[in-house]
Amino acid sequence: MSAPRHAIFVSYRRRDSIYAVDRLDERLKHAFGADAVFRDVRSIRKGHDFPADIRNALDVARLGLVVIGPWWLKTSDDPDGSRSASRLDDPQDWVRIEIETLLGRNGVPVIPLLLGGVDMPKVEDLPETLGQLPRRDGMTLRPEPDFEDTVRRVIDEVGQILGVVPNPSQPAPVAAPRPRIAPTRLSVTGREFVGRSKELYLLDEAWGRSSTDKINIVSLVGQGGEGKTAIVLNWYARRAHHGWQGAARVFDWSFYSQGSSAQIAAGADEFFATAFEWFGHAGDVPKDPWTKGEKLAELIVVERTLLVLDGLEPLQQPPGDYGGELKDPAMKALLRGLAMSNPGLCVLTTRTDVADLKDFEHEDGACIRHRLHALDNDAARQLLRDLGVRGTDAEIDVAVREFHGHAYDLNLLGNYLGKLTDDHDIRCWREILLLKPDEHVHGKPDASGRRLGHGRRMLQAYERWLGPDSAAVAVLRLLGLFDRPARSDLLDELRAAPAIHGLTDALAGLPDDEWLHALDQLEQLALITREKLGALARSGTREQKPAREGRPARYSIDAHPLLREHFAAALRSGQAETWRAAHRRLYEYLRDTTEYRPDGLDGLQSLYQAVAHGCLAGLQQEACAKVYLGRILRGEEFYSTTKLGALGADLGAVACFFEEPWTRLSSNLSAPGQAWLLNEAATRLRALGRLTEALEPMRANLRMRIDRQEWMHAPSSAGNLSELELTLGDVASTLRDAEQSVTFADRSGDAFQRTGKRATHANALHHAGRRTEALARFHEAEQMQAEHQPEYPLLYSLRGFQYCDLLLAEAERAAWALFLHLKPDTRHLKPELDACHSVSERAAQTLEWSTEQGILLDIAFDRLTLGRTALYQAILHNLSLPTCHSSLDSAVSSLRAAGQVQELPRGLLTRAFLRGLDRDATGAHADLDEAWQIAERGSMRLHMADIHLHRTRLFRDKSELAKARTLIETCGYWRRKEELEDAENAAGS
Repeated sequence: MSAPRHAIFVSYRRRDSIYAVDRLDERLKHAFGADAVFRDVRSIRKGHDFPADIRNALDVARLGLVVIGPWWLKTSDDPDGSRSASRLDDPQDWVRIEIETLLGRNGVPVIPLLLGGVDMPKVEDLPETLGQLPRRDGMTLRPEPDFEDTVRRVIDEVGQILGVVPNPSQPAPVAAPRPRIAPTRLSVTGREFVGRSKELYLLDEAWGRSSTDKINIVSLVGQGGEGKTAIVLNWYARRAHHGWQGAARVFDWSFYSQGSSAQIAAGADEFFATAFEWFGHAGDVPKDPWTKGEKLAELIVVERTLLVLDGLEPLQQPPGDYGGELKDPAMKALLRGLAMSNPGLCVLTTRTDVADLKDFEHEDGACIRHRLHALDNDAARQLLRDLGVRGTDAEIDVAVREFHGHAYDLNLLGNYLGKLTDDHDIRCWREILLLKPDEHVHGKPDASGRRLGHGRRMLQAYERWLGPDSAAVAVLRLLGLFDRPARSDLLDELRAAPAIHGLTDALAGLPDDEWLHALDQLEQLALITREKLGALARSGTREQKPAREGRPARYSIDAHPLLREHFAAALRSGQAETWRAAHRRLYEYLRDTTEYRPDGLDGLQSLYQAVAHGCLAGLQQEACAKVYLGRILRGEEFYSTTKLGALGADLGAVACFFEEPWTRLSSNLSAPGQAWLLNEAATRLRALGRLTEALEPMRANLRMRIDRQEWMHAPSSAGNLSELELTLGDVASTLRDAEQSVTFADRSGDAFQRTGKRATHANALHHAGRRTEALARFHEAEQMQAEHQPEYPLLYSLRGFQYCDLLLAEAERAAWALFLHLKPDTRHLKPELDACHSVSERAAQTLEWSTEQGILLDIAFDRLTLGRTALYQAILHNLSLPTCHSSLDSAVSSLRAAGQVQELPRGLLTRAFLRGLDRDATGAHADLDEAWQIAERGSMRLHMADIHLHRTRLFRDKSELAKARTLIETCGYWRRKEELEDAENAAGS
């Protein structure tokens, strides 16, 4: 028989749980009847009186179920937030009203249902009117795979209270097709997993929610060794046990396995290359980083996908002004795209908050940031007991407190006591660490106030037990040489004769069975993991044949990052010569066994790794000249950048040559090499939209050129710096360095430099509002161009674009004035129309030249100039606009393909004007929003001023007008003075 109508009242917070309460609701209705359960969103019909219906249901309820989850009490978006105020302090809070009403009805049972590992709230944390709630017998709804069993117990309890026998059958599960699952790249060394119910529940809830109140990204944030990856892998196993519950695809990536912060950019590029292929992208991967990220997001959301990005912090800015921001524009675009729309779920793990997602982490946002903390005492005790440790709860708690409940530390301790001692007694942990009574696990602070890091003392204890001269400890020391899983062929090369003194003495000549025994021993102690590898192709074409045959790579060995960091620090600080010798052997092996100039990003990975090892070996000069310049860039071909768009990978390689990015290079490099690498760093940073970071290496490059009186290179350095300063909005510095570039060019005597730097100076004068002087400089530059290259008598490439930009300035102003109804008479616009015609002829000619050369950015500039002239002519002549659309779409696509992020807003701004004219407000907003994202993250203040001005004129937004004036005045951007005044006149009328 069914229970009475609305006999069961379910009270909950929507932020706490939609998915879990959905499932509970369905099971209760199946057990007691569709009308037996009252739950607001399921029971109140559209158009009804929400408060009245809830109060009526409370009046007839015979039982209350109060679902309490991580956000039930907190006001902070983070369930572990530090804010002390409670949502229940508000008398108008509906959850409070519901519980007060239920508790106030004598004889009505109220059962707290605890979700996500939360504890029963304390009486002192609740309003007085709810003080009886913690005294009621509660039940826990556990995460998968135990959820159904715990719901069954709730149903049985409810049936007894209501005197109704529940329907014994369960709803038949819906069979789902097996998803496509990529081979996992996640690994952990410790095998025991306890606690973390809160995190498992959070992931269950995020994955299970439908389009209503959808959660798109969950960020698990915690320090190294707190078990972030272990949580994800454990949750993976639960999802797999239940057929992945609706996932169509499962893909993960570990950035821990791709290298340290110096090399992580290569890992980011490899991630995108692999992901594009796996998600079925046809055609070339976009070179523009932002487009690349957006495109991958589009591919991911085609089907319901579970995407895991593990260990994201190497891609993030360190603490400081930009702390937590992603360095890689493609990853920024990917995550922002998924944050806005994602039928599946993206799970991130990182040591640092992802600043780029903060806009999406508000109360009803699509992203959740969950901060991990130490294991609680119960979970920590359970972990140690599962590992075989003996002792009373009080004795174990002492050790847990000393290790701060740190998961990796406790795993190391538990494994040691459980496997390496006879009595497994927790009380001997101090003796194991050789601690004095007043010493702590993490030691006394050093001069900087830092203590020993997590895991260090325990790893030292393992070294002592295994024996400092043992093969097992030698293996662990080898792992400190790697910032990623170590392939067996590289390990075999290291342990080959002759021995590396102080490192491989115990391994050189060691029989394979004893080597494998050492690996088995370390694996049993959960210090390493092994993974089999397929055959590793090393053969190249006949012209690219490696210098020597490589060894087969049969497996790889991985270890926790804290373990690798510990042994790397010990070796580097205590045995510097040994450290360099080991990296030299790895460098030479990778250099000699990789085909000379491999194709594709996958092929280049071993060369990027060789650069890293070569720099650590002190061979920076050779690694730069013979590997990075000679084989990755392929000299002036710039293969990795122009053909593959691997700007991030190149920047990662360049970072290896710096002792302090991006200011101090290795002293092992020659002075010309240092200057060249400073320029490499600056141009890569600028192309990736990291303009403020590019400023210092560019200035350092110029100082070095001047100090060495390198007048052939100094003009380019000063010119590049001037262009960068202009984009950043420092017009005064732009003028100074542009003028200086002309001086250096004249000193060099080089015709190409003298021409180009006059154009650079002319462009600076134009942006400063000194139009007459700018025209004279451009005219002078073009005369020199015709003399120097008579076959190319017009300025072309960037310089030609900048000249055309000046020539179109009056036509652009006139077009906007007509749009704003300030200049309706078109009979006096002949000079502007003549300028458009002349510029159109110029751009058509230079486009022909750039197409012959195949230079993507030059082609993009010429197409944009032609698109602008077509647009202004259409406005001034009152012509139709359709041809302008195809022209400007082509220009924007070309700018994207060129991969120079700082140039893309130029095309987006012009197309936004066209879309505004065509009354496509949505399209205009989209272009301006994209331009703003690029400009804001790169501090491109001139672009930002232009965007404010466009928004003012297109959308009649006076608040944007004030922002435009402020930026124009602050930057000295007087090129826009007349356009700003026109906009203000239009606003006044």
